[in-house]
Amino acid sequence: MTNLGAGQAMNVILLVGVTVLSCILIHYLFKIFFGGKKSENKKHKAESEVAVVSDLTEPTVEETRTILKNKKRAPWKTKTEYTHPWLLKNLKGHPGTVLMMDFSANGKFMAATCDEPTAGGAPGESPGAAARRRRTRDRRRATAPSPPPTTPPPIATDQLVEALRPHLLSPKRMWALGYPLEIEPNSCKAVVYVNPPPRPRPPQFTSFDVNAPEFVPGGSQSDSGRGSLGSTPRSESDEEADAVEHLCVRCDKMFRMTREGEYVVEESCVYHWGRISSDSRHTCCDAHLGSKGCSTARFHVWSGTRPGMNGPLEGYVRARSPRGGVYAIDTEMCYTTAGLELASIAVIAADGRLVYRSLVKPSSPVVDHNTRFSGIRPRDLARATKTLRDVQNDILGFVGNDTILIGHALENDLRSLKLLHSAVVDTCALYPHSRGFPLRRSLRALSQELLGRSVQKSSSGHSPLEDARAAMDLVLLKVHEERAQRSRASKQIPILQPYDPLISAA
Repeated sequence: MTNLGAGQAMNVILLVGVTVLSCILIHYLFKIFFGGKKSENKKHKAESEVAVVSDLTEPTVEETRTILKNKKRAPWKTKTEYTHPWLLKNLKGHPGTVLMMDFSANGKFMAATCDEPTAGGAPGESPGAAARRRRTRDRRRATAPSPPPTTPPPIATDQLVEALRPHLLSPKRMWALGYPLEIEPNSCKAVVYVNPPPRPRPPQFTSFDVNAPEFVPGGSQSDSGRGSLGSTPRSESDEEADAVEHLCVRCDKMFRMTREGEYVVEESCVYHWGRISSDSRHTCCDAHLGSKGCSTARFHVWSGTRPGMNGPLEGYVRARSPRGGVYAIDTEMCYTTAGLELASIAVIAADGRLVYRSLVKPSSPVVDHNTRFSGIRPRDLARATKTLRDVQNDILGFVGNDTILIGHALENDLRSLKLLHSAVVDTCALYPHSRGFPLRRSLRALSQELLGRSVQKSSSGHSPLEDARAAMDLVLLKVHEERAQRSRASKQIPILQPYDPLISAA
């Protein structure tokens, strides 16, 4: 019994010793595996922070990776000079300006986006090869296609007529915009009031002439040369006495022509054909306002009208019977000895189809074809067979007194057609200028902004067909917008009014 008790005690002691040794061994192994990882993570985090700070504070030093977290990587063989405080190396080793930099969610890693270097790429590679490689890469990139131009869906003619009635110009508005109006019913004689052109002019300093003749009210004065007839001859020769003075619409100089359309003095016209920008520069040559012109023409030209009252003007026609319909009209004109005359016309229906198009032979000798804007060339007018009277008869064949005509600055088209019409919709009035009348927005700007369509950009001149379709689409777009606004207003919940017993009892 004594030996049995002693053996059991020895077994218990051995079991306790093995258990203690196992616990010590497990604790030692745990410290080896997990304690080493924690210290390594702390060390890597500290080294990465030191590397970022060194890159931000010393951008021009030579970079090596021998002291970073991975010591097995070979150091950089080439030197890179940085010009931006945030310059890092991306995954492929292309140094460049940092476009975006951010840390990961756990804060251990940093992601940076850099652009490509502007000069040579790989060591020993020429800048031309790097540029060719970049161009090849850029061509491979898929470019986003530009949005297609907006074309409003067509509307039935009767519905379009009802929608356009609120936009018809009143006689007072037509008079202010320069539309031709009939003097008396059935007289076919028109009168036009032309506002002075809103063009900026350079400051001019005038001096007083001490030798000028004294002005006597009511006395006999010589004619001012602006087209009025005086009893006193203006020149010694009969030719100069019959001459009429006009204002050149391109260079703003006065020139004289006989009543037969001959120039008294043949003088070349030096002018700027571009518009005046917001910074008082010409868009044609970027020269300052008041500088010498960049283009030269053989003769001065005029528009056929003068600021103020013009009339009575003969040769105008008017539709007498109703025919209905909605059409868009655009014309192109050239300069003649009698001013601007019709050279081309295009008429578009509401559904976009071409209704009428023709070249027109001017009745007076052509001075300038105005090809830059009209697109008319001498060979075009050489094959034109129709006169203005023929075109008037053709137009009155489908245009009635109730037909709605659409156009951009339509008064110029009606004056060139010598057509009297009262049912007109003008996109200049439909989309007014932000600074008000008499400033107007161009058809090119309206089409680009509202339709996403580029018109009047061809170097060969404007197309009346393209301009007429642009004017029709602008009107259709306005009608669709008004319909959408009325639809949204009808769907809104009406505001509840407070209860009034007197109103309710009534």
